[in-house]
Amino acid sequence: MKNKVAFQGERGAFSEIAAIKFFGSSIQPMLCKTFREVFQRINDKEAEYGILPIENSQTGGINEVHDLLLDQELFAVGEVKLKVEHCLITKEEIDFKLIEKVYSHPQALAQCEGFLSKKFSHCQIIPVYDTAGSVKIIKELKENNVAAIASNWAAELYGLKILGSGIQDNRYNYTRFLVLSEEISSDPKNNKTSIIFAVVSKPGALYRCLKEFALRDINLNRLESRPSKREPWEYIFYTDFEKGLHQKETQEALKSLKESTTFIKIIGSYYSKIE
Repeated sequence: MKNKVAFQGERGAFSEIAAIKFFGSSIQPMLCKTFREVFQRINDKEAEYGILPIENSQTGGINEVHDLLLDQELFAVGEVKLKVEHCLITKEEIDFKLIEKVYSHPQALAQCEGFLSKKFSHCQIIPVYDTAGSVKIIKELKENNVAAIASNWAAELYGLKILGSGIQDNRYNYTRFLVLSEEISSDPKNNKTSIIFAVVSKPGALYRCLKEFALRDINLNRLESRPSKREPWEYIFYTDFEKGLHQKETQEALKSLKESTTFIKIIGSYYSKIE
């Protein structure tokens, strides 16, 4: 039976590639226009899982997804680290100098900023909702002097040409995706946990929180702050650490954290492949 997996974008999006990497090729893709719609599809029982980008090795965290994880009641049950190779895609073989418009998702445009400023300073750069969607857009346009930035699979799906591969500025360009579900995972193989917390407004409060992890030899992979949206200049912290939720050290750390935090939210616990 195929897993129904919701993701933002069109067929050929990097999110779909990540979904296939996690679940295998036998998935039933559910295309969503927005990140919020991915959550909605799961909440409405239309999809069993969702997959969303959470951070990029070059441009950092995806703010909208972080905010949705805070507001919505879904759990991370897996992660995918995907090497992102961007391609310059056109309708036909064409000289770079003749291209007047380049379409892609804002994240892809940011990841290819150096290439674009060097090769396409004369062009109009047009941000759109999705990388694969940008390929679909130029295919439907009447003019040929347009290009899109997306995956090679998107070019193949829509039958367009690849003028250049690996055009991202950083050759080690990776995006990390979270696999989301309504149910939290209690798999004993889980070795990574993600949480959100807010500290009390006292000197040293964040230090005391971090100390609870250090005392138990728990390695933090990531610590990122975001505005809480409750009070001006109040921040919440997103943290990933290398222990499963079921492990004794995690339970002790979370219990001790309550003394220095105003709230803690478990995003999920999952297996992370060491690479």
